[in-house]
Amino acid sequence: MTVTVSESLVRRMARDAAVYGLTRPWAIVMWVALAASLVLSVLNLTAGAGVGDSGSAGWLPLASVALMAVAIGATVSGARRAVRAAMPPGTVVWARLTDEDLQIGADRRVSVIPYETFQGMRVGSDAVILRVRGSSAVTAVPRAVLTDDEVARLRDRIG
Repeated sequence: MTVTVSESLVRRMARDAAVYGLTRPWAIVMWVALAASLVLSVLNLTAGAGVGDSGSAGWLPLASVALMAVAIGATVSGARRAVRAAMPPGTVVWARLTDEDLQIGADRRVSVIPYETFQGMRVGSDAVILRVRGSSAVTAVPRAVLTDDEVARLRDRIG
């Protein structure tokens, strides 16, 4: 099956990739640290409310929320850039599973990637995210180019 990438598909695939990136173990550690800093800064403000001028401590909750927003924005923006670079709108994309590898075509380019290259996968609503073994890199494939049976076969091959 083939799919022609649209601007909407780029955004939706980037959203799936961003969700994947924002829910990785190290990202969860970051979220816990940011949430803890937010809670501590709010508690610090309320504890010192009657003592006098809180000074710059009043900005700490806003800074925590701003850091959270920047993390989300940077992740989404990076994912969108990466998806757009690999599959610009108008690109015709296809995928084929063989016994040894995954073949992904984007217009005239064809990538033949052995299953052993991948360490894990996550299936989103619009993208299949494949994590490259031994790195933080991922490959995103439009979900529409793979049938449910192919996704199950790919999951079995990757492990």
